[in-house]
Amino acid sequence: MKNPEEKPLIEETYEPPGSFERYKKSFSDLLKAPRDLWLLFTIKFCLYGSFSTFISALSIYITEVKNYSDLYLCIAFAVIGIPGLVFFIIFGSFNDRYGIRYTLILGSLTACLPFLVIALYDDLLISALILMFPGAFSISLLASGLEVGIKYYTEPHYRTLALSLYSMLSYISLIIGGILIELLMISGGKDFSTFRIIFIYCAINSIIALILSCFLRQLDFSSSAEREISTQRAQEKSNWEFIRETLVTKKFWRLISVLSIVLIIKSITFQQAIALPLYMSRDLGTDKHYGLMIIINQVLLITFLPVFTFSIYYFTAYEVFIIAGIIGVLAVVPLMFGASYFTILSYILISSIAESMYNPRLLEYIFEKSHKGKEGFIISLAGIVTIVIMICSGILGGGLLNEFCPENGERKCWALWLVVAMVPLPGIFVLAFGRGIIEEPDFEPEPYLSWSKEAEFN
Repeated sequence: MKNPEEKPLIEETYEPPGSFERYKKSFSDLLKAPRDLWLLFTIKFCLYGSFSTFISALSIYITEVKNYSDLYLCIAFAVIGIPGLVFFIIFGSFNDRYGIRYTLILGSLTACLPFLVIALYDDLLISALILMFPGAFSISLLASGLEVGIKYYTEPHYRTLALSLYSMLSYISLIIGGILIELLMISGGKDFSTFRIIFIYCAINSIIALILSCFLRQLDFSSSAEREISTQRAQEKSNWEFIRETLVTKKFWRLISVLSIVLIIKSITFQQAIALPLYMSRDLGTDKHYGLMIIINQVLLITFLPVFTFSIYYFTAYEVFIIAGIIGVLAVVPLMFGASYFTILSYILISSIAESMYNPRLLEYIFEKSHKGKEGFIISLAGIVTIVIMICSGILGGGLLNEFCPENGERKCWALWLVVAMVPLPGIFVLAFGRGIIEEPDFEPEPYLSWSKEAEFN
């Protein structure tokens, strides 16, 4: 009997998919995400459209419509920021303890109230009070609820892409707000009736977000796929015990250190809403195309985001923070050579590159380094830092405008941007040369602070 011919064994080697193949797969998997993710995207679209449009119009409204000085602009940001800081501290863990649905319902409800009241009552005191309490309270809830939802409703391998889309939708909503501001500035003029339309637009967006929030579920893709989970265990602990479990870890303090430094570096982008419109009006002679600058900025961000999302296969989030920080400083340099549409567009272009690199890597870094089930608390603390920096940026921007680029008198507007460019430099230096100290190591033999009771049993 003839033996069958034996064929030599061919050793098969496994070749992992390349970067581009993984990038394409993340797109297809994103389309299979649960409906809650797409609801969350729409809610974010509406709420970001409300807040960003309001903030973009605020500086012009205060100084041009109400005819208040730059000092009142500083006070306005403080009125929003200081109560928000208090609410972030008190309600920072609300999302972790009670779930995303209830957080967004309550946040959207309290968000629409300030816009409705300000649109109906042309009164400075009423506007200040409504911004200080319901307005600031809504921000403290929505900031963490929206962003933590991305982690709960996505798988890790396409989460960065989901964060990019999340950011892109935010920028699209701001484009719509920018178009509205641009059209109203050209056709309606700078009076209360014009800005009332803007405030009503913000209120309508918040009401839509409120309705959609009622249909969300509490999902956690890291453990239970599309089965709704309970937050009962978190509610059984006191708020202080829930927070203390995080505060006694070295991991927490390293994360907060990195986030604080990165947010200080990123604060240079706040001046686009604070100083740029008044700078255009005073040094260029007109601010009627400020809305167009907003639109261009958002279009560039939407264009750059998918491109720089691909960088996840080449750079860590920490490395991106350093690169984007340097680019952000370089963005301000053209404005030191005087105001023209060329220098302003150059600033918009370069700063858009930096911002598209930050987003979505900042949130990705928080999700990666934060404690399981405490992401909302960590994001709330990041929000506290952001509010403090926003207040300081508003004070700095208003003070620099008054000192170097006043409405009347001698102007040295280039000095304003020189100071703005110097603010992030110490933070970039610390990130670049202090990484071994401030970033969490792969293995921490003593995870708890030495004075905590947990350290005794470790």
